[in-house]
Formats: sequence, structure tokens, C-alpha cells
Amino acid sequence: MNKRIFATGLVLVVIGSFLAVAFWPIFGASPSQLSEDRVDLSYESYDVGDEVLVYGTITFIGRPPQQLEGLGTYVEIDEKIGFILDSDDALDFEEGDHVYGRVTLNRFTMVEYWELDGSLRSKRLIDYTFFGVIGVGIATVVVGLIKI
Repeated sequence: MNKRIFATGLVLVVIGSFLAVAFWPIFGASPSQLSEDRVDLSYESYDVGDEVLVYGTITFIGRPPQQLEGLGTYVEIDEKIGFILDSDDALDFEEGDHVYGRVTLNRFTMVEYWELDGSLRSKRLIDYTFFGVIGVGIATVVVGLIKI
């Protein structure tokens, strides 16, 4: 057994596991967190202009609610939170896709709404990267165990 190779593999497994489980909750906000913060037509913990990294699964793409009509394409994530796209970014994705993006809180008349800054991105590439780190770590542990 080669202890250095084994230890390196173990460290990779631990880091990959931590990132796979904790990356999104640490650096982003889930739709349920944002929806719990909403009271009537505004958000308690956020001010207009605040930016949040939001992630989840697209459950609806289409026309916005009536009070936000004409502002752009409406995207709903996890049936909990929606935001407005002012470009045709949403056309690259379908319902069921796992995505993330940075959104900014805006106000239109008396309604506060989230608007996407930049573009919507696929969450799977980042998740697969973390799983790849775990896989490389496991392979390194095995090599460390059988190497003399």
C-alpha cells in the first residue's frame, strides 16, 4: 500500500463529496428559500438591486403573469420562483433542464420580480465535474491500495 497515493485519493473523495453536496447551498439560493421570503408582492430580506445566484429545475417557460406583461420571457424554477428574461436565452432550454443564473431584484409598479443578469447556464456540467473529482479520488484510492 502506498500511503501518499491513498491519502491523495481520500482527499479528492472528501473534497468532491463536499462540493457535490454543499456547493449550491453555500453559493446560491434555492427557489424554495426565495419563495419563503416572499410576502405578498415583495421580498422581506432583499432590496431592489440585490443579486442572487439561483439554481433549480425549469418547470415553466412562457408569458409572464399579467402584472409583469411585456417585460420579457418568464421562467419558473421548481414551481416556486420565477424570473424575467429580457433576451431569448430561455429558448436554449426546455422544461426539466437543471439550470442556474444570477438574478437581480427589480420593481415594476408595486410588484417586485427577479430579472436574469447575463445568461442562463446548465447546472449539470458543474455537478458532473464534482462527480468526476469523486471518481478520480476513488480510482486514486484503489491505486494506492494495490500499489506496493
